[in-house]
Order: sequence, then C-alpha cells, then structure tokens
Amino acid sequence: MMTGIQPISMKDVSEKVALFRQGRLEEDAQFVENPKLTSEEFVPLEDRMAKEKPEIAACLASLKAKVGGEIFAKRFSTLQNINRSGKNLLIVSGSERLRTLLLKENLKDIMEAFSVDNVRIVGGAGFGGVDAF
Repeated sequence: MMTGIQPISMKDVSEKVALFRQGRLEEDAQFVENPKLTSEEFVPLEDRMAKEKPEIAACLASLKAKVGGEIFAKRFSTLQNINRSGKNLLIVSGSERLRTLLLKENLKDIMEAFSVDNVRIVGGAGFGGVDAF
C-alpha cells in the first residue's frame, strides 16, 4: 500500500481553481467626484473650427474638396485639434494609426489646402491627451 500519493481528480482541481479565483475583479472602483470636470459630446472638427478658428475652417473646406467627403469624414472630422502659425501646421490626431495614415496618404493634400511648408502631426494622445507630449 502506497502512502502519500493520492490520485488527482480534475473536478477537485477545477473546484480549487474556482475558489482561488473568487473575489478577483470584484473590487468596487472608488472615484473622487470633481464638480469642475464635465463630459462633452465630441463635435466634428469642421464644426468646432467654424466657431473657434474661421481661417482654418476655410482651409478644411478646401481639403474636403481635395480628398472627398467620405475620406474627410473618416480621417479629418475625428481630429482633436489643428493649429497654424505662418507656414507651420500642427495637427493633433489622437491615435498613432491615424497619424501614420495622414502622413502616408494625405500629407501633400494637407500642405496644399493649408498653404504651409511644414506639417507636424502628433498622434497617440487618445482622448486623455497625456501621452502625446
């Protein structure tokens, strides 16, 4: 008779694993309420620029005519911000994927529509914005 070696039941193992996992991911998230923070619905870039920066809105209309409405809606309406200083343009895209796509396929159109010599596109900001800078 062998002592010390017991047969293993997969049912017993499964029950032990289930007991071990109980309680994980069941924490209550604690958030500090801040009355100064608010959420706002995302407004397409061309609508925001028409109100905030009319000179950029005119360039966006020219860009929309160059690339077409469907591509403009997918790639440019979702941009977070555009700033222009002389012949320089800064675009905050919000994602590295979109940044790469704009640089690869639309850089020439952007430069022509905004009449600029230098375009810098910042990506990877997400909607928190902290990792872009």
